[in-house]
Amino acid sequence: MQKKIVGLGLEVMRPLLEGLLKNMDGGVFTIDLDKKVAAFNKAAEWITGYCFEDVIDQPCAGIMRSNLCTEGCVFEKVMKTSIPVKRSDVVMAGKEGNPLFISYSAFRLDDVHGQARGMTVIFRDLTEIKNLREQIVQTEKLAVMGQLAAGVAHEINNPINGIITYIHLFLKRLDENRIDPAVFKKDLKLIERETTRIGRLVKNLLNFSRKAEPDLRAVSVPALIDETLHLLEDQFLLKNINITRRYDADLPDILADFNQFQQVVVNLVLNAIQAVEKQGLITISLCAEGRKGSECFVIMNITDNGVGIPDEDIDRIFDPFYTTKTGEKGGIGLGLTIVQQIVRAHHGRITVKSKPGEGTAVSVRLPTL
Repeated sequence: MQKKIVGLGLEVMRPLLEGLLKNMDGGVFTIDLDKKVAAFNKAAEWITGYCFEDVIDQPCAGIMRSNLCTEGCVFEKVMKTSIPVKRSDVVMAGKEGNPLFISYSAFRLDDVHGQARGMTVIFRDLTEIKNLREQIVQTEKLAVMGQLAAGVAHEINNPINGIITYIHLFLKRLDENRIDPAVFKKDLKLIERETTRIGRLVKNLLNFSRKAEPDLRAVSVPALIDETLHLLEDQFLLKNINITRRYDADLPDILADFNQFQQVVVNLVLNAIQAVEKQGLITISLCAEGRKGSECFVIMNITDNGVGIPDEDIDRIFDPFYTTKTGEKGGIGLGLTIVQQIVRAHHGRITVKSKPGEGTAVSVRLPTL
């Protein structure tokens, strides 16, 4: 859907666009249908070291020398689907062969008749930022490793101790020839529960550490939520929970990784299920923000009438290994950390409001396609 620039006549549009391209800090280049460079702005020259005359009408792959135009070429995908592609992990070689770490956004360039004319790429040089980040990471690495090690040791040690205790009991009963099938089955179930808890911790740790770039596609949020809630039907039935859905009509699609965003919904809904008592109420609402026909955000709100979160815990709920869940709920404090990580990777925001005894409201705000 095209959005018009209101208030500017055609006589100033060309000077406006030329001024933007000349003075913006981000590099911009366009390749035509033959993958040859057709436009190259000043910032692109500064970042790459190439002059305009060096690159114009030259094959993109020979100039950019990166996974943008080789094994990670996105030209066919952008031209076929017309869906923009965004990445922040591209390494490109400058004119002198020096590595440049860039982020980019690539989109199809159409003419006024809607015919594809090529692809435009907007990119930023993150080399200096990356170097600074690496220095910060090095200084904080030991502290983070200590935090993770302490959290893992604590969370794994408890179920392991339980498993060892029951194994010792089994051995003692075998030595004394005291085998009660009912007790034996009960204890095995406890061991199974604790082993499952360890597996869940390891899985969440892998998800937390695996910061994969999302595979962005057009996603219908109502369809995704309906499909996800179907997976959780047994959970609702166990506690006789009432689920209310309120979706605005004609919601635009979002640009998202379906599997990652489904993980967000699962985590948030499971948190709400665990917070409410039997016959509790969970409401999921969807609305768009922006002018009708050109909405810029879709907002998902998940509210419950559960126990709520104390004021002193609100500021820490996204911290790794911080949890208020105890006992059989087996909280390990990574669910919301992973949710926040995924939402940020989608250029979205998540906020949580809660009062003890009055429930919790989680709001996720994501940009539209």
